Order: sequence, then structure tokens, then C-alpha cells
Amino acid sequence: MITNQKYEPDIRIRREAEGLVEAGHEVHVACKGQYNSEPSGELNGVEITRICANSKILHNIAERVYAATLFQPVWLLKLREILENDAYDLVYYHDIEHAKLATTLANWYNLPVVADLHEMYPQSAELWRESLSLTSRLDPKVLFTPKSRLKRLERFAVTHADGLITVSGELLDYFIERYDFEGISGVVRNVPDLDRLDRMEVEDLDYEDDFIISYIGGFTPQRGIGIAIESMPQILRSVPDARLLLVGDGEKNFVSSLQRQCEELGISDRVEFTGWVDFESVRTYYDASDVTLVPDSSDYALPNKFFQSMAFRTPVVVNNHPSMRRIVNEYEVGLTFNEEKQLAEVLIDLAQSPETVSEMGVQGRDLVERRYNFEQESKTIDQIVRTVAQSRGSSSNTSQHIHN
Repeated sequence: MITNQKYEPDIRIRREAEGLVEAGHEVHVACKGQYNSEPSGELNGVEITRICANSKILHNIAERVYAATLFQPVWLLKLREILENDAYDLVYYHDIEHAKLATTLANWYNLPVVADLHEMYPQSAELWRESLSLTSRLDPKVLFTPKSRLKRLERFAVTHADGLITVSGELLDYFIERYDFEGISGVVRNVPDLDRLDRMEVEDLDYEDDFIISYIGGFTPQRGIGIAIESMPQILRSVPDARLLLVGDGEKNFVSSLQRQCEELGISDRVEFTGWVDFESVRTYYDASDVTLVPDSSDYALPNKFFQSMAFRTPVVVNNHPSMRRIVNEYEVGLTFNEEKQLAEVLIDLAQSPETVSEMGVQGRDLVERRYNFEQESKTIDQIVRTVAQSRGSSSNTSQHIHN
């Protein structure tokens, strides 16, 4: 399993790897490392190799090679060493950054390949790059991977995969229709591990007198945090005790721009930036929240925080995009906003309807217990992996969608 992220903080990748181990697979994760991290180890039965250049000079050279070729040479050498030293049944990678690397290695060793695509990466990259400083934008890895090139890489990833996994049915349909994918496919949502969430401890943040609106997650432009800040003056006119709690962190320039936005609107005393919070502490902030926001601008987003909110009995208010809208409306676990009914109006209505807020919270928890939890999703990923591994060399090109 190949990911360009650090292993421990990435909730989705950890859940999938550990779920596959529980299903009887042996999983070796190759992930992003750093100079002071242990190069290898094991966590909950998952073998981990952390990959990074052993000097800043070598790192910069490798990044420039990637910008030119979309192959990272340090990763190529290390992954080839891993594949030479043991027998594997398939190569599984997350998002498109290492698509060419993973596919090439799979072909060298005659292994099937599974692409787990979390989003429409070219569109997301275009949005989060808006917050980068000029120096960061001139980095070769950014400068030489414009949206058009990333779109070609996305096409490569889908068309060369034996198995395709996405986070929502709508995103899967998009890839299948756009790139005529005919392999094995399925949806593995960013659903919670309820046992882990329920074991988390809760601290009292002393917000009992406020109506707490929270955003909990990473800070990037496509997350829609600016919309929440922009809505606060109107909300405060009707709900004077409203407080916006922004839990997380992001690129320094972008966070500073959000703080300036609060100052310009004169609401800094009603908006709190907590900074980065360890995942084991997030229950404290959900517990303090009356409602949580998932205002992501990605059409097919189904992020972790969407399902976590429901798991913690907190209603969600989401942007009016297909994937989240379908679940919110069908199961009445929150509300949507759009141009016709803006975010401020939706939040004011909820602040004035405490019984509705409570009912939505209960319905959300019931939904994740019954359907949207990793115990259910792990069955899908196990079946996809087994089916793809067994399909290598088969003469059949029939599409197969796997679901539970």
C-alpha cells in the first residue's frame, strides 16, 4: 500500500490497512517519512516503511525529478527493494501522486494494481494552491504540475487500474463515465471506527452558555471556512451567543487570511482558532458543538468529519453538493445550504430549534451505527482486494461493482 502521506495521522489509510489485517491480509505500507522518523516499524499488525531522502539536497533533486517525470526516484528505489525482498499479491495506492510509480512497479512484477482515489485531485489541487505563497508556487513540484497535467495523470490512474475505489458513489460514477473504466470497482467511505471514537475522553470546554458552531478539520481554501466566517455577522444579529469554533490548522498564509477576515468583520471575539488538535482529542470539540459545518466546495466530497459529526450526535450543515446532500436529506441528520438559503439562515433556524438539533443528532448516531461505519465498509475493501488479486491474468474484461 503506497501513500504520499504520513501514515499515523491519516485516518482513512490507517483504517483500511488495519481493516485488511483484521480480514487476514498481510499489509506493508510505504508512506512519507521525515529525517528524524524511524525508517520502518509495525503498528497494529501493519508493517510500515517510511520513505524520505537522507539529505535536503537529495530531497530537492528528487522533487525536481518528480516534477519532470512524475516518478520520485527515492521512492522508486525503496519500493523496488521492498518488492524484491518479499512476495506480494497486489499493489494498492492512494490518490494520483504516485500513480505512475505504482503502476510501473506493478507491471514489472506482474501484479494487479488498485487505485484508491479520494477526490477529484486536479480540481482540489487548483483550489488549495490558491493559498500558497509566491515562493511555494514557484516550487517545481507545483509550477510544473498544472491542472491540465494533473488531469492527464488522473486519466492514467483510472485507465491503468485493475481495481478502483472512491469515497462516494457519485465520485465513482464520475470516474467510470469520464474514463470508461471497465475493471473492478467499489466505494469505501470515510466512515468512523466507532469503537475508537467511543473510547476517546472528553474535557469540559465551558461553552454551555454559547451556541457553538464548529468546523473541525484541515484548513485549505476548498474547505469553505471563509463562508462560515462571512456568515457570522448575520448570525450574531439573531443569535448573540453564537460562537464559531475553528478546530485545526493549515498553511500559515491561509490561516492568517482567515484571521484578518474576522478582524475586518469585527467578529474576532466570537471566532476561536484552536490550532492543531490531536485526533484523540476531537471528541471534546464535537461534544461542545451544537452543530458542525462541512462546507467543502468539492462536488463529490464525503470527508471523515461528515461521518464523525454524526457519530458524536452532532447535526451537520453541508454545502449543497450531491454526495453529502443525498445522505443529509434522506436520513434527516442535518441541513444543506445554497444560494437560495444561505448558511447564516440555516444556522439561525437551527439555533432557534433546539429540539430539531437534538433529534438530528440522535438520527445521525443511529445511522452510523446501522450503516456508515468501518465494520461495514471493511467488508467492501476486503472483497475488492481479494477479487482484484484473483483476477490477474483473467481473460474477462467485464466490469464488476462490489458493494455490501
